[in-house]
Amino acid sequence: MRNILISGAASGIGRSTYNAINHDIYSNIILVDKMNIDLNDRSVICYQCDISNENDVIAIFEDLKSRRIAISHAVNAAGVPGPNKPFSATKIADFDKVIGTNLRGTALMMMHEIAMMDRLGGGRIVNIASVLARCGLAGSSAYAASKAAVVALSKSLAIEYAQKNIQINTLSPGAVDTNFLTLLKQRVGKDYIENMQPVKRMSTPDEIAQYITFIIESDTSFLTGVDIPIDGGYSAQ
Repeated sequence: MRNILISGAASGIGRSTYNAINHDIYSNIILVDKMNIDLNDRSVICYQCDISNENDVIAIFEDLKSRRIAISHAVNAAGVPGPNKPFSATKIADFDKVIGTNLRGTALMMMHEIAMMDRLGGGRIVNIASVLARCGLAGSSAYAASKAAVVALSKSLAIEYAQKNIQINTLSPGAVDTNFLTLLKQRVGKDYIENMQPVKRMSTPDEIAQYITFIIESDTSFLTGVDIPIDGGYSAQ
């Protein structure tokens, strides 16, 4: 029985992933976001949750257990952008918020997801990182650090759980045209962002979702511990 959980599902990559997956192969689809998930589908279970809050995360998985639902597939796409300012102007509270959601929140979700998958005898997790995990960008130090940590965490856990048939991979998108880039667009301009990419454009969340569904739903049983850049050639420069 397949049950998939997608965090960050109210918008952006998370919402596009929900739209892209093959709904027919899952017994249950669980969507999680800090914002209200506007969705007219009673067959989907929705939770409003701040993934950086341990009590919120525990409450989700306790409720799933009460429904006898165990997660077999997970896409951890929830995250927050950085403050988009020089490091000298970054307050530690801003840094803590980014690390708390992007790293700590992802780790909290995986703690519960992996526990369920371990009992099932296997599972698949895709964590959304960023091209900035390997390249960096001035003014985005907190965000880049948080995503680099997600990649390192995912690789280590992929090794730890490989013999338990739990695959853990990361996707590192380049510039994706979502509300996530609002502050960066204001700081450097849309044209600048597009010209940074060899393909001279940003990707759409729907494009990224296609790669996620391939890893989650295709015969990729030998793929684990990998960070895949989906960045229009940015990291190849």
